[in-house]
Amino acid sequence: MKAIKVELQVNRVTLKKDDSVSFSATTPELTDDELSMFRKISKVMVNAILEPQTGSSGVLEIKEKISDGKSPSSRLRATMFVWWEQLNRPNDDFEVFYRMKMEKLIDMVKGKLDS
Repeated sequence: MKAIKVELQVNRVTLKKDDSVSFSATTPELTDDELSMFRKISKVMVNAILEPQTGSSGVLEIKEKISDGKSPSSRLRATMFVWWEQLNRPNDDFEVFYRMKMEKLIDMVKGKLDS
């Protein structure tokens, strides 16, 4: 796969809850072949250097890697929230439900430990 070097205009920067950033950018009009190359890199990890055309005084290298999504604990909490909603309990406090179910889960795991 070839690398793509293109002039971009960053249009929107969105700060996310986990302090990561999502942004959109616009390219100039592209040929069919150029569009095809962009389709090929969709959802592929890439390296990028964003530098103003007027130049820069160096490069800020961000070494942190993108995570594979939510942590397992975040996924469990989100799933338990959907479960709580499906039980038609929105008038009750989700935090109480969550802590009660987590305690049961913790006790179950503890019960599997060697004494």
